[in-house]
Amino acid sequence: MKKFFKVLIIAFICFTVGMCTGAYILTSSVNVKGQGYNGEGVISEDEIPKKEERVNVLVVGVDAKDIESAKRARTDTMMLATFDPNTKNVDIISIPRDTRVVIRGRRSKDKINHAHAYGGMELSMKAVKDLLGVPVHYYVEINYAAVGKVVDDVGGVEIDVPMNMKYYDPKADPPLKINLKKGKQVLDSDKAMQFLRFRKGYINQDLGRIDAQHDFLKALADKILSPAIITKIPKLVRTFNTYVDTNMPITTMGSYALQAKGLKIEDINMVTIPGEPKKINGLWYYVPNMDQTKIIVKQIFSGDSVNVKNEENKKE
Repeated sequence: MKKFFKVLIIAFICFTVGMCTGAYILTSSVNVKGQGYNGEGVISEDEIPKKEERVNVLVVGVDAKDIESAKRARTDTMMLATFDPNTKNVDIISIPRDTRVVIRGRRSKDKINHAHAYGGMELSMKAVKDLLGVPVHYYVEINYAAVGKVVDDVGGVEIDVPMNMKYYDPKADPPLKINLKKGKQVLDSDKAMQFLRFRKGYINQDLGRIDAQHDFLKALADKILSPAIITKIPKLVRTFNTYVDTNMPITTMGSYALQAKGLKIEDINMVTIPGEPKKINGLWYYVPNMDQTKIIVKQIFSGDSVNVKNEENKKE
């Protein structure tokens, strides 16, 4: 049983709360009718993959105080998680929030995080599909409140904060106040949210923030993999049920989670699409290098999981 739940926890890292709790719910009698999950939601314009075929899940984080206000908010974090049941390869492609793209129905190029404000998850899925040239089968939308709740559920997460982080925005909803000291420390829900929302102090701007988010996910994975966490799985289920929206059925989540058996945290590949910040018409965008992006996507979807660090985007 312990090994089984470790499989679920690894799935948690791959597809956030959804797959982990999905498998637990599948093998239990937990009622999944809650505030966030609806089991239906947006229907992908792509054909749903068969059990043995690769599945692509768009994972977005929305900076909003509740599910209702999240419906037309701009996405704050966007990743495409892709899992191949045959090779057990998992790749997570991070897309900077300011990535300049074509959004269907708009006259000019815009920031990809605006797609959610214009047309919810349906338009966000289409924008990512058009950018990467691959199907997007499902989505998992997470209110940032869920992240903080998960941190509390597992008893905090140890992170080496790379710098003093201080920022205040009284106009944010809710107001944003960040005050973290540099150094290794255990972050509770409030401090974890400060760490994840901080973006102003990184030398390489949004890319530095994405790297920090990756570090956070890995640290959370290590914490959740501890044997003591098994008794806390029901708490994660309740968190999922309240704060997460997805169009992936519970049975499908459980099926993919079980297929992920044998997957190791260190084998999960996280990459960021290559590009550079650029000011256009008075606004800062992240302009993707489509030639390099196509190479990365081709490597991943040809079955060769790559470990691309995008050195050209990292400034010492």
